[in-house]
Amino acid sequence: MAEVIPINGQGSWRKDYRYAVYEHKLVTTDGMTYPRSFIVIKNSYGVIIRFTRLHNFTGAYENRVYRPLASDAKEKLYYICRMLNYVLIDHYSIYRIDHVFKVTKDMLVSFFMDYALERKPDGTHKGSQSIEKCVSAVTLFFSKLIYKYGSYVTLRRNELYKEKDVYTGKGKWIKKKIPDFQIRGIPEEKNIFRDIPTKVFQILMNLAVRYTPDIALAIGLQAFGGLRPGEVCNVRQEASPKGAGILFTFIDGRIVKAEIDLTHEYAMRSDGVVCGNIKKERRQCIYPPFLEAFQTLYKYHLEYLKIHAFEPEYRPMFINSRGMAMTYDDYYQRFRKLIDERLRPMLLGHPDPECRIYGQLLCENRLGPHALRHWFSVQLALRGEDVAQLQFWRGDKNPESAFTYLQDKGELVRELAKANELLASFLMEEGENNGCT
Repeated sequence: MAEVIPINGQGSWRKDYRYAVYEHKLVTTDGMTYPRSFIVIKNSYGVIIRFTRLHNFTGAYENRVYRPLASDAKEKLYYICRMLNYVLIDHYSIYRIDHVFKVTKDMLVSFFMDYALERKPDGTHKGSQSIEKCVSAVTLFFSKLIYKYGSYVTLRRNELYKEKDVYTGKGKWIKKKIPDFQIRGIPEEKNIFRDIPTKVFQILMNLAVRYTPDIALAIGLQAFGGLRPGEVCNVRQEASPKGAGILFTFIDGRIVKAEIDLTHEYAMRSDGVVCGNIKKERRQCIYPPFLEAFQTLYKYHLEYLKIHAFEPEYRPMFINSRGMAMTYDDYYQRFRKLIDERLRPMLLGHPDPECRIYGQLLCENRLGPHALRHWFSVQLALRGEDVAQLQFWRGDKNPESAFTYLQDKGELVRELAKANELLASFLMEEGENNGCT
């Protein structure tokens, strides 16, 4: 196996090397991109000195015949790399092992405990979901190693898993294998600033149309369609060679549906730079009550594209100052500039006390574009959508994320203004004032 770092005697050299994840983007003949991730060894300068074969032991899609082209085990590989660095490098002076085969269960327990208790950069601790994913990925990794190399591996399969009786909900009890570890952690304290009062959102939207027309539609895609920031950067124009990025349906001249094509990640620019990721491949519709407002924003954006050059062979919806597809970082920086230079100063001098207070909050907290998806989710909850509908409109892989917005719905109703019925007229008025027709 190629995953062992060469040894030169004392072991002090180890601090100069790290296991790391290397991601490579491949492009099909029709322009669709897909990732492939590997575990590599880098030196102190960040230069790759060796590719390993350890990525073969993640167990991704192991029980399925079909595997999506865009599937990738990058997240699992990060957990595995952390474990390898912990045992083989950072704690070499304690464990004195030079090969992944020699890892013991006690070493894994120590790693899991330290991972669970480690503080994040913002001072909080990891949540239970992150810990569960880490334990699951590393346990499966060693299970695959044992399957391949048998007695060469110190760990035994019965040390990794235990059987548990699970009720299926269909009247049957089945035995399920789960990782045989009990890891204690500190409850996660989530304190993310993401709430936007509807009246503030109206102001933000109008400021975007006036001062940052390059991202006004991007803001609309998040607020009216629930797209993630990285997904926004993957949206193509209607005339894209890869197919329309937005599809409209009209009945009797009236828009009844706007659908965003997020079914594939395509190469978006000539230099090969990845603009953003699609978390769940799908066709995402604009929430019907926001269709009129979205259509207005779209018309403004088409006028913007008429006077700004872009790469015709890619036809991205959102472009930077060089006419290339906007990246997530580009979008984030443009959004932050809108908040810092336009929204916050206006709110601090606003006659409405609620707006002034929110302006003060913006002086103390950082508002990112993901808050727009949060605003979208709140609006859906206030309009009576259930968990299944929230999951659908948000494009979530599972319903867990939607529960948050339904648990305290009564509080949302009291604290937030109800829906934005006048938003379309606000946008129309702002567009007319700026010569948009």
